[in-house]
Amino acid sequence: MSVNTIDLLTADLFSRTAATLLGLFLFIATTISILRTIVVPRALSSLIADSISQSVYGFHLFIANRRKSYVKQDTILAWVGPMIIVSQVIVWLILYLISYGLWIYGLGGSNFIGAFREAGSSLFTLGFAGTTNFGPTILAFMAAATGPIVIALLIGFLPTIYGAYIDREVDVSLLGVSGGQPSWGPEYLARLTLNNQIYDLPDRMSSWTKWFGELRLTHTTYQVLVHIRSASPYRHWVIASITVLDAAALQLCLTKTLPRAECAQVIIHGTQTLESLYATLFVRKKVLKKLPFVGRFLGASSIEPLVLEQIRGYNRGTVAVEKAASADTARSFSAETLRLMRQGEKNVTQISKEEFTDAVNMLKRAGYPVEVDLDTAWEQFSVTRARYEYVAYQLAYTLTVVPAPWSGVRRKNFNTVWPTSAVDIYEGKPKENNPGNDTT
Repeated sequence: MSVNTIDLLTADLFSRTAATLLGLFLFIATTISILRTIVVPRALSSLIADSISQSVYGFHLFIANRRKSYVKQDTILAWVGPMIIVSQVIVWLILYLISYGLWIYGLGGSNFIGAFREAGSSLFTLGFAGTTNFGPTILAFMAAATGPIVIALLIGFLPTIYGAYIDREVDVSLLGVSGGQPSWGPEYLARLTLNNQIYDLPDRMSSWTKWFGELRLTHTTYQVLVHIRSASPYRHWVIASITVLDAAALQLCLTKTLPRAECAQVIIHGTQTLESLYATLFVRKKVLKKLPFVGRFLGASSIEPLVLEQIRGYNRGTVAVEKAASADTARSFSAETLRLMRQGEKNVTQISKEEFTDAVNMLKRAGYPVEVDLDTAWEQFSVTRARYEYVAYQLAYTLTVVPAPWSGVRRKNFNTVWPTSAVDIYEGKPKENNPGNDTT
């Protein structure tokens, strides 16, 4: 046997061995990615799935940033969620095709192109290519089962995703009537007051508390839901969250006689939900041991317990419950997440006292019972809002949501889109030129 023949045999053996090992690696990595993304009901990261999501979002964001109005941006970004699902399935199937092709090439003695032809024929159940060798035949059976399994998982995955989406959007859509489009906390309270429904607020806040719990569960388990936007460009689950939390904070700081316990509860659950989503979806670091704890509340200002206890609706028991719940939640947060929250808590609320005063005056015009002097109310409102504002604004910025009032800055400096004022209509002086209309 000549030296050249030995070299060729050695090279062929090496290439087939390497192909077999690489195929095995891709098969395992792809299978784990599928299991972590759509099978295991936990907030698990996957390099493959996360890379696809970031690439799809980055591509659409690149296009959206070149649009001159928010509505046109939203039209582009509305494709992100569905395209992430489709792209993940396509990439998983391609990776399985590559892995089976490498396996058949490594174990079956076929040439490189023939191996991939056999893999594609089996994976997509086409049946136009095959082999009688034992090893490739086993792999062909595996490939023939893999393709339908991936498609079946997708078929089962879509109803789950869109079922959770519909459950989320029902309340967001209803808020469009009672809180405006886009919704805004003061407008929410004003419309309830004008409609003689302000005493229904405790029941509404209890319903929103449950909504926040479902939001935390579904959006951390099925993370693509974060990118599936509302049917209207002027509605978004982040804005709905801020609206409800602001309405609860205003109720706590402005009234003495109206029910407040439910408002305190919705702020506790809403704040922790937004923090959990921010930590899970946008700060991906390994969890370290002995995580530092951020003040008394995650993502909150370093507030003394006495200050919180002075806010109506809070007492020592409420403060103790929130502190304990926050400590439990912190166990799953990374050190990087807590560092960013600590950095964010150094900033005071971005709402100015003048903006707050304008909102209170609007509520007075609606007949809302303002029972606390303005200075005291502002101090209490700013303390309460500082606990959820940072993470809420980060989510609004990252997801490029509608530039609603009191929702922070965006990548592009669009004018704020205000809801139609029910108070102005009630007083017979509706504004024809609503701020933000030029963004459409």
